[in-house]
Amino acid sequence: METILAFCAFAFVALITPGPTNFLILSTSQQFGINKSCTLIAGASVGAALLVLLVGLGLGQSISYSPALQLILSVAGGLWLTVLAWKIFHDQPNLANMHPQAQQKHGFWAGFLMQLINPKSWLMAIAVMTVYLAQTAQYSQMLVILTLLFMLIAFPCLFVWAWLGQMSQKWLSNPGRVAAFNKVLGVILLISVWHPILKLLIGSA
Repeated sequence: METILAFCAFAFVALITPGPTNFLILSTSQQFGINKSCTLIAGASVGAALLVLLVGLGLGQSISYSPALQLILSVAGGLWLTVLAWKIFHDQPNLANMHPQAQQKHGFWAGFLMQLINPKSWLMAIAVMTVYLAQTAQYSQMLVILTLLFMLIAFPCLFVWAWLGQMSQKWLSNPGRVAAFNKVLGVILLISVWHPILKLLIGSA
């Protein structure tokens, strides 16, 4: 029971602190509303939980033991997220014409796949395996429990960021403010992506 409570505290802190997924949800909610962010949040929550499961089943062990593979995956994910940050940075939506096609910009699969290339998500999943599962006697049972708990905790934590985006709509009521806000988000997203990758690059040098 103590392990589960400690894990819940870890998951809450890890999921609610800023990262690429959080900023993407914030940006999506700010532009298209909180309802349109729910599919993105669901995809991210399921993707993060699946990553914990895959790492617990052994995929993470092979990656953690291969610094070269870890570096390749991190840089590849960083490049994809850099493109996303660039698009957010230059996005200037027409507030008077938010058509339905644009509102499908980031859906379930975007959130789901983002977890598989997000360095922060991999680090969280590996931490779950090494800290909360390594010393567990009933490994398989605990892995299933922690995976489900991670998904249940992820949704409300990520929803907080969607709520923040929704609240910011009142202040971001003109195109100039929206453009400036998107530039700030783009830069923050870029920093949140490359900070851990650069640490990994420096460590491997």
